[in-house]
Amino acid sequence: MFSGTTRQILAASSACIAAFTIGMTFAWSAPVLEELLSKDSPIPMTSDEGSWMVAIIELGNYISPIPAGYLASRIGRKWSLLLTGPITAVSWIIAMYSRSVMGLFVMRSLQGFSMAAICVISPMYLGEIAEVSIRGTVGTLFQISTHLGILYTYVLGSELSYMNYLISSLVVPIVFMITFIFMPESPYYYVSKNQDEKAIESLKWLRNKTAEEVLSELSIIKESTNKNVEETNFKEFMGRSNMRAFMCIVYIVVFRSFTGVQSLIAYANTVFASSGTFLPPAYISILFAIILLLSIFPSTYFIDRTGRRVLFLLSSGGCAVFSLIASLYYYLTIELGYEIPYTSWVPFISLSMVGVFFNLGFGPLFTPLMSEYFSANIKAVCSAILNIWCTTLGLISYKLFYLLNKHIGLYSNFLFGGISCLICTVYLYYFLLETKGKTFNEIQYLFEHGKQDHKMKQAQKENNNQSTEYIVSGI
Repeated sequence: MFSGTTRQILAASSACIAAFTIGMTFAWSAPVLEELLSKDSPIPMTSDEGSWMVAIIELGNYISPIPAGYLASRIGRKWSLLLTGPITAVSWIIAMYSRSVMGLFVMRSLQGFSMAAICVISPMYLGEIAEVSIRGTVGTLFQISTHLGILYTYVLGSELSYMNYLISSLVVPIVFMITFIFMPESPYYYVSKNQDEKAIESLKWLRNKTAEEVLSELSIIKESTNKNVEETNFKEFMGRSNMRAFMCIVYIVVFRSFTGVQSLIAYANTVFASSGTFLPPAYISILFAIILLLSIFPSTYFIDRTGRRVLFLLSSGGCAVFSLIASLYYYLTIELGYEIPYTSWVPFISLSMVGVFFNLGFGPLFTPLMSEYFSANIKAVCSAILNIWCTTLGLISYKLFYLLNKHIGLYSNFLFGGISCLICTVYLYYFLLETKGKTFNEIQYLFEHGKQDHKMKQAQKENNNQSTEYIVSGI
């Protein structure tokens, strides 16, 4: 009924409804924080408690990555991801009946638990159901869905009452559970469990091909997962290729976290209100979310054309420039008290451009990069460890944003982010490996040897020819 490409996009889109809930979790505080800190708050709290309400999702993140990675390897990517739906739904129900700050802390912790599990499992699922030719594009759906969740939250949070806002949030995980249960399991998971017949059935549906037509791809999958039947051990993790890939992602996570975009999403109304913008802060936040969403699509188009490396370099460099512009503006207008006429648009434009450049590389490309960099037998473990690392830096960045703003000034957040991105640009130039159009085996070979030999180039050429066949027959 549908082409193979359409089916893969359909399965990925259903899985990414879970990512939609991540965007809602990130942005939930922005439209309600001012109300919760006001005298008429339905749940009175101090500004410090408000900052913890924003940051505490990261505490929930500490618990779930390892169990999520384990479950993804044991019961499958699909069923592990489905389990996040009820957890997210329960968190919104708790918020609906909570009348204390502690209740909101429990809600946010549960959301953090679910969010981390989604971040571990979803990249694996997306990377493993997609053909090489569209793997990067499919991977960016995760970030697109996240930003749709942010926009959804900003719009409904500014227009609905507090209770109706929570009810509208509860609907999303329910829709996710209803739709994703009909999607296929990853063929990589089936192969790892020596269930070749089920892997063939999964590939038949995803590629819209006959069993005979998917046998060649099944052989490739079996080759890349031939170590999955063995227990992953410390020696395997410490191997040259896996350790180089792991450390590269570790450093990217550091720089990515300190761009400040994640904190800006959570504190959007507060940040834009401080600069006296040309529209009410709530509407500025909605416009900001729309720009963030639209800015993802260029990377979706270019990721499998120009590759990851160029986009990451442009992303980091652009974030650096516009973060420093925002920092300079806030320093001159807030710290020094200068009145600069006709410049009320500067903070919005500069911070929007930080978001635009973030979404050119740091945002949408991070998920496919994680799914591509690790060998199949340690992918779940590495994803879990890296999500704990993301959690640690996320917690630091949330609290640091609040503390720097309170004790030094708003400008210091963007100065710190700009300097971090400058350092990141240099790092990426020397150490980021291009993965465009490469199979998982080829990527591991490059990490192991650092360069392509004649045999490697021949394998890549054959793979490109095979990818072309998939595209033609799938349309």
